Amino acid sequence: MRAAAVIKTIVDVILPPVCALCGNDVRRDRLCRGCEALLESMAIQPPFCRVCGIPFVSGSSTPHTCALCCIGTPPFIAARSAFVYDACALDAIHAFKYNGRVALARALGAFAAQASPCLCDGRPNVVMPVPLHKARLKERGFNQSLLIAREISRLQKTPLDYANLRRIRPTDQQVRLSAKERPKNVKGAFALERPDMVRGKAVLLVDDVYTTGATIRECAAALNRAGAKVFAVTLARAVKL
Repeated sequence: MRAAAVIKTIVDVILPPVCALCGNDVRRDRLCRGCEALLESMAIQPPFCRVCGIPFVSGSSTPHTCALCCIGTPPFIAARSAFVYDACALDAIHAFKYNGRVALARALGAFAAQASPCLCDGRPNVVMPVPLHKARLKERGFNQSLLIAREISRLQKTPLDYANLRRIRPTDQQVRLSAKERPKNVKGAFALERPDMVRGKAVLLVDDVYTTGATIRECAAALNRAGAKVFAVTLARAVKL
């Protein structure tokens, strides 16, 4: 047995592994079976919009482009989300994002990786998280989107770039704003340090929650201007504004 495996076994005996969400003892790496089942019950299933991924109310509908995406084509090719932003999924994301339960990154990142848009030519060339402004990063201590992006990068064996896309000015927290205020809040807030590094590449953009899509759209627009093909994935999708 490798030394690392021996050390892990000893640590597990002294400090038994627990579920990153509920705290119950668990002999697995991520979540207990109960929490995993609850999150799976919130997973978004077809039918949903072919472009933005919003689930349709009618389960008998066939996949098509939603009205909003027909009115104005988004700056991304496709966006998908792992969960509906409600109930246990909302609790898990709040625990992760606001209560510092960073151990949830592995489990939530795995769900996001499974939900990632399918690319016709295989994996994306690079995974990029939506950045935080340095002031917000200092306040929170971590970028939740980066932690999720890192797990997707690991699972999909795709390079991670967390330094190129920058938030160049501070913005108010989107959660505190109305749907009409959100696009204005993030307008012009993102830029690339090295636009040439994404030209002609397929970029998987990662964020925690897709509400109105204002943040994802603004980041995607910056990447588009640099010549990237943008796909997006978030942990959750808000369906009630």
